[in-house]
Amino acid sequence: MTAEETPVSDSTTLRHATDGPLEVRVHIPSPAVAVLRPFGAIDLMTAPLFVERVEFQLSCHAHTIIDMRDVTFLGSRGVRALLTVHESARTAGVRLYLTSADTPPTARVLQLTGLAELLPVITTSTDELVAGLTHSWGPRVGAERNG
Repeated sequence: MTAEETPVSDSTTLRHATDGPLEVRVHIPSPAVAVLRPFGAIDLMTAPLFVERVEFQLSCHAHTIIDMRDVTFLGSRGVRALLTVHESARTAGVRLYLTSADTPPTARVLQLTGLAELLPVITTSTDELVAGLTHSWGPRVGAERNG
């Protein structure tokens, strides 16, 4: 395995004044795929870090997955951040996927705002999606909800 093919992981933590940190862990399972996993609240204080981290990965990989399972709060700025990275991905010609968006803090907000139908929410697990993307076959037919 070359250095280019070696999986890479890192994380950045931003201390949040009231609810604790937002940590964004990044895992690169292949040169074409990045998985970002935010831990904590995506809100007024933490949304800029979230956008910065996602947009950086959009500039480096053909597929970017945001695993939402550990998001504890999704505020209005978090919603705006998701819209921003969705538009950035479209502009860059990169495929963006949201996985594990069925947790209570995330699912309710996405449903109430109508974003569950707009954003690329995938019902396939993150691991299955990564396996499919790294082996040149996509998510199961019907697994992607486009609206």
